[in-house]
Amino acid sequence: MIRTLRGWAIVRKLDDLWQGLRSCIGRPGRSRTPIVGRAWWPAACAVVFASLATPALSVTIGVAMVQPDGFTQLLRDRIETYAKSLPDLAVQFAYAPEGAGEKQIEQVRQFIAAKVDALVILPVDPVANATITRLAQEVDIPLVYANNGPREDWFDGRVAFVLPNDLVAGRLQMRKLAQMLGDKGRIAIIKGHPSHSATVLRTQGVKEVAATFPGLRVVEEGTADWDRKKAAALVAGWLANGTAIDAIVANNDEMAIGAADAVEAAGIPSDRILIGGVDATPDGLKAMQRKRMAVTVYQDAGLQARRAVDDARKLIRRETVQQYDWVPFELVTDRMSTTHFSK
Repeated sequence: MIRTLRGWAIVRKLDDLWQGLRSCIGRPGRSRTPIVGRAWWPAACAVVFASLATPALSVTIGVAMVQPDGFTQLLRDRIETYAKSLPDLAVQFAYAPEGAGEKQIEQVRQFIAAKVDALVILPVDPVANATITRLAQEVDIPLVYANNGPREDWFDGRVAFVLPNDLVAGRLQMRKLAQMLGDKGRIAIIKGHPSHSATVLRTQGVKEVAATFPGLRVVEEGTADWDRKKAAALVAGWLANGTAIDAIVANNDEMAIGAADAVEAAGIPSDRILIGGVDATPDGLKAMQRKRMAVTVYQDAGLQARRAVDDARKLIRRETVQQYDWVPFELVTDRMSTTHFSK
């Protein structure tokens, strides 16, 4: 990983190059013969002139994101891995909990003060997005929202979005579960953190599809903040209260696995209650292979990471990018091989 040269580092680099150049060409009023006669002279001077002709270039991207966990951990790791594969790129990470908008705004201010070349933001609070966008626009720094972000028709300045269509994820998930239920049954919904747009859109997609089947009925609905343990406690409460449930639709795999844990702890056979998640994380795919989950929806962390970084680099070079860069979802069921999605 190459660090960006700034300030005194640039002065020292130029001074080193000048000293090398003086050694190659000799000093005014002195004979150059002894230097020219040395065997290493051609190679050494070639390195000096090459350094002058092609100075080391580096860009730094500041990534402000939610605390890595589950899918966001995958996304963070893919950004880092992709950045390491690019010789001219450095990335710096800053983390904030869901809902901590003020903290993320301060992180963005710090990145701007450090003069990073671009920002990649995984928002923690929709209320903070307008301020983050304004801060980037005021100093004309490229800004890429990834995985989550404001939904408006158009943004001024160098702003881009790499987003999955979470409404589609909810629809895919519910359509398959409805088919597996024979278009009738009692549904429970586990939602993610209220501040995340995916919670709203995935839940909306689930309810839109469920409403088209008269035999489907939502009997329980609760929030577990993307967390496995919170989802397990939520479902355990439903089961302890005697609520009859035929399928549990979770906004992500972590909560789906938590639901499976609660069902298993209650002594209910795994095929009695169908469970669906979203993201196709490694743990989610293992749950699919063990028949603990019936459905998930693949969200490509590697593709999102590459597009976010590539869009940021293009914006740095003032190239045109597609402002909304949509990343597709793909349905995964218990009848499909999960090998492809594990790569």
